[in-house]
Amino acid sequence: MNASHWSAVKALFDAALALPSNERLAYVQAAAVSEAVRSEVLSLLAHSTGGERDEAGFLATPATVGVDGPAAEANQRLGAWKLVEPLGSGGMGEVWLARRADGAYEGEAAVKLLKRGMDSAAVLQRFAQERQALARLDHPHIARLYDAGLSPQGLPYFVMERVKGEPLDQAARPRSLPERLDLVLQLADAVAHAHRNLLVHRDLKPSNVLVTGEGQVKLLDFGIAKALDPLAEGGDAEVTVAGPRPFTPSHASPEQVRGEPVSTATDIYSLGVLLYQVLTGQRPYGREARTPQEAARAVLDEAPTRPSALQAPAGDSDWLRTRERLRGDLDNILLKALEKEPQRRYATVDALARDLRAYLGGYPVSAHAPSRGYLLGKFVRRHRLAVSLGGAAVLALAAGGGATAWQAHVAGQARDQAQRQLQAVQRITADLVFRYGDTATTLPGGPQAQEALLKETLAQLDPLAREMPQNGLLQGLRAQTLARLAELLGNQTAANPERADEAQRYTAEALSVGQPLWAEQHRDWRFALWYSRALRIQAQLWRAQGQIDRGLAAQKECIQLIDQALPFVPSGLAPLDVLGRASLLAQRALSVLEVGQLHSQPNLPSLNQPEEALRWYAKAEPDFQALLKDRAMLEVLDRNGVPGDPATAVYLAHQLGTVYGANALAYLRLDRLPEARAAIQAALALRRANVQAEPRNLIWRDGLMVESNTEAVVALREGDWAGALSAAQRAWDTAAQLAAEQGPQSKWAGAPRYLAAQMGRALVANGRAREALPILDRGLPLLKAQVEKTPLPVHRRRLGGLLLARVAALLALGQRAPALQELQSARTLLIELRDSEPGETRDAQLLLAEAAALGLSLQPERAAAWREEGLTALEQAAKVQPLARDHEALRERLKGPAS
Repeated sequence: MNASHWSAVKALFDAALALPSNERLAYVQAAAVSEAVRSEVLSLLAHSTGGERDEAGFLATPATVGVDGPAAEANQRLGAWKLVEPLGSGGMGEVWLARRADGAYEGEAAVKLLKRGMDSAAVLQRFAQERQALARLDHPHIARLYDAGLSPQGLPYFVMERVKGEPLDQAARPRSLPERLDLVLQLADAVAHAHRNLLVHRDLKPSNVLVTGEGQVKLLDFGIAKALDPLAEGGDAEVTVAGPRPFTPSHASPEQVRGEPVSTATDIYSLGVLLYQVLTGQRPYGREARTPQEAARAVLDEAPTRPSALQAPAGDSDWLRTRERLRGDLDNILLKALEKEPQRRYATVDALARDLRAYLGGYPVSAHAPSRGYLLGKFVRRHRLAVSLGGAAVLALAAGGGATAWQAHVAGQARDQAQRQLQAVQRITADLVFRYGDTATTLPGGPQAQEALLKETLAQLDPLAREMPQNGLLQGLRAQTLARLAELLGNQTAANPERADEAQRYTAEALSVGQPLWAEQHRDWRFALWYSRALRIQAQLWRAQGQIDRGLAAQKECIQLIDQALPFVPSGLAPLDVLGRASLLAQRALSVLEVGQLHSQPNLPSLNQPEEALRWYAKAEPDFQALLKDRAMLEVLDRNGVPGDPATAVYLAHQLGTVYGANALAYLRLDRLPEARAAIQAALALRRANVQAEPRNLIWRDGLMVESNTEAVVALREGDWAGALSAAQRAWDTAAQLAAEQGPQSKWAGAPRYLAAQMGRALVANGRAREALPILDRGLPLLKAQVEKTPLPVHRRRLGGLLLARVAALLALGQRAPALQELQSARTLLIELRDSEPGETRDAQLLLAEAAALGLSLQPERAAAWREEGLTALEQAAKVQPLARDHEALRERLKGPAS
């Protein structure tokens, strides 16, 4: 036995040992190796485990690793994670629940610890090569893969997002056929996203596709199948000669069983198997297979049974009706996905998904030959009423000798009617989505109604867009609808941050559809407006993830595109021309404003450049002022507005108030408190006037909440305790009212995470510490959850400030022990922030000085240490920017006697 032969034997034997005993024989039989290698491995398996029999052997006992003990145990650390309890085990290894243990943030994950025999060095090498590609998999239906490494016992492990749910086949059983198809379409979207990023899953099966309690699909284990592939790029030269590829026989493609190279067609085949199981509850072939070997042979040798020809599953009383729905299109879709030859399957996952959506919408599918009778039948089913009304006349004429001429006549009429219908759809959709829809969005319950309207509109547009891909106007309308939905779900003013992933999906699709249309359609101000608004939302979503540079690029592109579109809007006073010009000018001013906010905004990720922010605000303010002064424009817009729309001047006053509020925040960053006070008072004057004019408008009330919170910050820094409490109470009450109206999923339900600190500090300063603690305790878990999900520096700094507010409240109530414990937690977080985030250094130092002053009161016996720590922190903060009056007051407090 030479080295090459032994390497092949060892690779196949080790891989087989990693599988359950009842799967090993089929795996070895299906491997692309020589008969000599296969015989040697089968002999080794027979002597060590009893081959395919379930006899007890050394592999039937709990897994151990040489003399090093168990593969894993509770409380064991793997990198930044600590194992808590096992969640399950399988052929590849064990899965453990793990919790974050390095203090960076709190969180749970699932850790997959691979068994011995997975060739750990090669696995990790291949995984490292895949990491960059896997990092691109940002999709709501793909479980994130966080990290990988080697355990102390030398076993590879993967850290993945923990998903609580049922396997796809189990979750599908109680659902209707359309609901089952929806689950598969979610999965198809995830796989298509991966394919666009040049990644193939290789192991699609029910246990790798979980469905959460909310009906959301999550695809697991991306990247692991390739990492375990001995024939993947970078593998050992000897192993690649004859090494086996891991796969699951019951869901593998024929090329996988034959050991041939895999491609996106492999995933398409496995999707077909899953779709077959979801719709029928049975496998497409090999239903009598009792061993993995028989299942693997069935993949190669058996043709899949036509789904509608299956016998009723045991206990399924509804099978006859299901079988009728499978007959025809679904039969053809499934059989096309399950073609043995890759080139005969669907070319892409998107093509498979398009057919499924076409089926659901009653449209022709590509898997069915486009015969005249088939297309006519589809038309009849979609338009039953019209056909029933005209059916008698058609049949009468068809019975005569002029059937052919009549068919041509009917076809011509149908084309004309279809064109008129499309034009009507475009007009109606444009009005519903873009004209009348905005009014509803600002009223209580309106955003939910608008979301439902937009999604229903998309459901009607999608089949039309698929049938007429060359119709630019229709594609543009779809892009605009996607952009409107993206803005509703993703804008930073009123959207729930928890829905950012969904907003990102709609934004990306709107830009993907719209970008190729820009050159042709940017002369249409409606298209230009909504495409640029999608870019603005993309910028806001990137900012929320801490990707400031990408956000700036998107906002500046938005400004450039609007400048391209503006010259094509006529300059007269025709209502639509005035609306188009005003809308684009206001949109450009908003992007200019948001470029400034990207340079500096204390409670959101920014570049921390307040001087630069003020320069951008100085560009936005005159644009809004000019629009407000254009009386002719205001009159035209208000005269032709939709009933219930806000007055144009009120809308522009709101945007101007946003500029003033942004100025106040920038002045606060620069410690220019008098200017901050003047700016916030100007903003509040506009906010109050708007709320008085339209007291039910959600956006105006949100503006009042935001600026009231800023006023509380200014008052706290000025030492105006009564004013701070009044402003903080106004912000808190407004948020509570909005949350009560809009429900627990709204943005305002989460508002305590950034309002609680000001409200709590103001209550403590006014001698009402006992009322402050419940307020602070409302905000703390919300802010911790935000830090856990998005541990950006700005969120961690806000958490440190909130913890210090709790320390002050506990101290005022005489609860010194919990106050000291909380103080230490805050100091640990702030010291890490100071040392790891240069952009947060000054704020962290100022908060550490505040922490030292609290420590001075809590531990007078350590007065010297606390004084030194606090004064040093202030000294370091002063090197970045001179101290303000409130900071100097803090310095004097630290120098004075302990209290």
